[in-house]
Amino acid sequence: MTRSQTRKSRSRSTVSDAAGRAWDRAIRLLAARDRSEQEIRSRLVASGESAPTIAATVRRLRQYRYLDDQRFALNLAAQAVRRGYGSAYVRAQLEHKGVADQVIGPALHASFDDEVELARRALTRQFPEQPRQPAERAKAARFLLRRGFPEAVVFAILNEAC
Repeated sequence: MTRSQTRKSRSRSTVSDAAGRAWDRAIRLLAARDRSEQEIRSRLVASGESAPTIAATVRRLRQYRYLDDQRFALNLAAQAVRRGYGSAYVRAQLEHKGVADQVIGPALHASFDDEVELARRALTRQFPEQPRQPAERAKAARFLLRRGFPEAVVFAILNEAC
C-alpha cells in the first residue's frame, strides 16, 4: 500500500470513527433520559464533534425517532404536572432546553387543561388549611408563583390579589 492510499484509508476510517463516536455518545445520552435536539447538539459540540458529523447524527436520530422534540415537550410537561408545577415553569424549562415555541404551545395546551385544579392540589399539599391571614395568603401566593403558576390562576385560588 502506498502512502497516499494509507492516508486516504485513514481519513475514511477517521470520518466513520467520528460518526460512530458521535452516534454512541448520543445514544448513551438518550439512554439516560429523553433530551431535546438542542441538548444533544450542545453535548456533541462539547465533546469536540464536527458540525457535519453532528448534523448527520441528529438526522439519523430523528429518522429512527430516538429524538423528537414534541415527545420530549409532552413528557416534560406531564412530569411537571405530576410533580405539581405550573405552565410557566414548564415553558421556561422547555425554552432553556432549546425547544421551539411552536412545539411548546401545543404541549402546554395538552398537559394543562385544568391548571386551576392543579394549583389547588399543590397549595393543599403545602398548606393543608386554606390561608386566611394576609401574610399567610401572600406566602401561599409566592409559593404558587415559584411553582410556575400564572398570576391569574394564583389570584383565582386565593380569591383576591395578595
